[in-house]
Amino acid sequence: MDAPPKDTDRYFEEIETGEEYVVEHGRTITEADVVNFAGISSDFHPLHVSKVAASESDFDGRIAHGNLVFSVAEAMVADMNPRSFSYGYDELRFINPVLVETTISAHREVIETEPYNDDLGRVVYQYTVEDEDSETLLACEHITLVERRPE
Repeated sequence: MDAPPKDTDRYFEEIETGEEYVVEHGRTITEADVVNFAGISSDFHPLHVSKVAASESDFDGRIAHGNLVFSVAEAMVADMNPRSFSYGYDELRFINPVLVETTISAHREVIETEPYNDDLGRVVYQYTVEDEDSETLLACEHITLVERRPE
């Protein structure tokens, strides 16, 4: 079941388990992304910023920061619903490295909905990020709390 377009304005009761939203080949992770993220995060690990270190590793080149890939993917598929807010992430895994110049796709599926309290519902999304060859790069569950419809 396809989800409504990204950035909805929905109450908890309008969100259904099984909704999916996909962005195919949505974003290429660039040299500039990696350099800027290193500067912002102060993560200058040699596998991210050194061609020499990367060439001596088991990877085929420099790899992007896992948190960079996560942030880009989140921006690609997050539902910026003004009636909801993030409650956290579970089971975040960087399954395979992301080389600079990899183009990623992102998939979001509602896997669970349940009342949280009288005012909010809990919605859990499964995120999956893949490369051009459909290899899974990242997976996690995004937990949100969403306003319940007033009676």
